[in-house]
Amino acid sequence: MAASLKQSLLRGQKPHAALPVIFAGLAVLLFCGYFFVDDADIRVRRLFISAPAFVETLAGKKIVHLSDMHFDRRGGKIGNRILEILNDIQPDVILLTGDYVKWHGGRDDYGYTFDFLSRLQAPLGVYAVMGDADYSFSRQSCMFCHRAGSAEPPDLHSVRFLRDNFVDLTFGDKILRLAGIDCWPRLEPDLALTDSLIAREHPTILLSHTSLVYAPIPATRNVLVLSGDTHGGQIHLPDFFWELTKRKPDPGHIYGFFQEGSKMLYVTSGIGTTDIPVRLGVPPEIVVFEFGERTK
Repeated sequence: MAASLKQSLLRGQKPHAALPVIFAGLAVLLFCGYFFVDDADIRVRRLFISAPAFVETLAGKKIVHLSDMHFDRRGGKIGNRILEILNDIQPDVILLTGDYVKWHGGRDDYGYTFDFLSRLQAPLGVYAVMGDADYSFSRQSCMFCHRAGSAEPPDLHSVRFLRDNFVDLTFGDKILRLAGIDCWPRLEPDLALTDSLIAREHPTILLSHTSLVYAPIPATRNVLVLSGDTHGGQIHLPDFFWELTKRKPDPGHIYGFFQEGSKMLYVTSGIGTTDIPVRLGVPPEIVVFEFGERTK
């Protein structure tokens, strides 16, 4: 900016002729300074679910939702920060919604990702679904769900991957269904499976990398869908931008909490980035769900 002013003076122009350039530069710097977010500056977002079916089953429990880390082999700083935050939260269950490794990552990138997953612990378990980035190196992606070259459970971590199936957790005489729908191939979940994964007699938390599964679910079902994929947009832009560009498979649900009748959806901004290694106005987050009315 100072150079632009100097050049204007040397050319015999009045100093105020360079002011638009100066102010434009200042505006960009202020915008970036205010909105730029470091990946390691992770916020904790707490949501309270007051739906009776969930409160009756999960009152007093804390469930953490993580997504879209996009780790590479140098992911230690961010990975360690996530683990520190989880240690402070002490969740009862950890739920993951895909894209743990960077797109087209190599063996070392997957290696760090598996090591990170091996360090996730919660009293009632860690459950996950795959994201499309996780499938981008097929020789490594298989080891999320089973040992290399076999159908045995993975030995690199203890996360349970729910690929178009479910598990029922019992809390006294109450049951919570945890279900997962796979996004392979082409980021498209098999929507015909959705109804079969959702319990009719008790509440269901349905994990899906994208939020496409939400729309076809009847509003009368007691279900909480957890999704990622969008990074919350990664750069803060008005909603109509996503509708016009169709950059995401479900542009009507880019970020946040949505509810229709009894069914609910949360789309997290996740942790990592893709395309460009920058977040503007959309911080990375770890989401904590609690059940009941907010107490403070």
